[in-house]
Amino acid sequence: MEDLELLNNTFELYMKKGKEAKEKGKYALAKRNFLLAGETMMKIAKISQGKLKEARLDRARRIVELSERMETSTQEKKKNEGQCEEDDDVKKWQQAEIPNIHFDDVAGLDDVKKAIKIRMINPVLYPDKYKLYNKKTGGGVLLYGPPGTGKTMIAKAIACEVGAKFYAVKGSDIVSKWVGESEKNINSLFAEANKQDRAIIFIDEMDSLLGKRGVDTHNDKRVNEFLQQMDGFAGRNPNLLLLGATNRPWDIDSAATRSGRFSQKIYIPLPDAKARKFMIEKNMKNVPVAKDFDVDKIVDATEMYSGADLDELCDRAKDEPLLKAIETDKIVEVTNKDFDNVLKVFPPSVTLKELKQFEDYNKDVESLLKKKK
Repeated sequence: MEDLELLNNTFELYMKKGKEAKEKGKYALAKRNFLLAGETMMKIAKISQGKLKEARLDRARRIVELSERMETSTQEKKKNEGQCEEDDDVKKWQQAEIPNIHFDDVAGLDDVKKAIKIRMINPVLYPDKYKLYNKKTGGGVLLYGPPGTGKTMIAKAIACEVGAKFYAVKGSDIVSKWVGESEKNINSLFAEANKQDRAIIFIDEMDSLLGKRGVDTHNDKRVNEFLQQMDGFAGRNPNLLLLGATNRPWDIDSAATRSGRFSQKIYIPLPDAKARKFMIEKNMKNVPVAKDFDVDKIVDATEMYSGADLDELCDRAKDEPLLKAIETDKIVEVTNKDFDNVLKVFPPSVTLKELKQFEDYNKDVESLLKKKK
């Protein structure tokens, strides 16, 4: 399941850019952004339920229809596919900000947090100490694991802890069907991040950006450009950190994970019982619940649920009490039964087969590390 907050932010960004381009008469650019907005809204609709899903599907269709009605002249199309698009991509990277999410907001994952602090946070905060101990720094970190386990949230927390501008992009934001455009996007992203005192480039959907070479020439050129940029930035700016996240680590080109690049791979598993309790309690904070409300029962019933699943579960459990509260104009408490009713129709998004695939891959990674030692 994709990050709903990131999808919503992406949708708003594309809609804003589409409207601005339309007002300026740049119809080709407007059409492109409205199409991307429509596609993003379709993704949001797919992870929605009931009437909300229907409303979002309808909105996506209307946005796509709007894009199709855009009038485009040949001259304007050429202009927008050239320098104007490149300038617009640079503006997109310039919107990066320092997130307001701390490590304390991330449930559990103590071993993961420790590894990230040693590799990414402490070198920035204590450079003298790392120099004293001749501790190796640089390179990127790849976060991998099932969908919805909080990889994006962890990346934001890292940026917050070190006070770094956070450049969050998906592989699909960079990949373009136009020849040479993907390489330009990669170049402009690194160039913009390199201007900052401290910055983190976070690439989600790494597998779509750095797929295995030898099958598609466009992919090969894109991978080569990214690796060249990655090899060059470490020496120029030690405060520029690189993070990747993927749900399909086995599809990433092996050259991207060699020493000095994404040499450290960190598995982000499904939340354990302690983490699930933290997430549920956070979701239900300040919500009217029954006196006999038992969080532990919900924790026991959600062993295979991801963080995103738990957010959705808690949100759906509030539906019936909320509707009753509206109808009666009284406070209606959320009960364990409300959760039980949702659990009957809302299974975890990660299957046992998928989980086994991640755990087998993680075992292979750990086995390789032991051999190196």
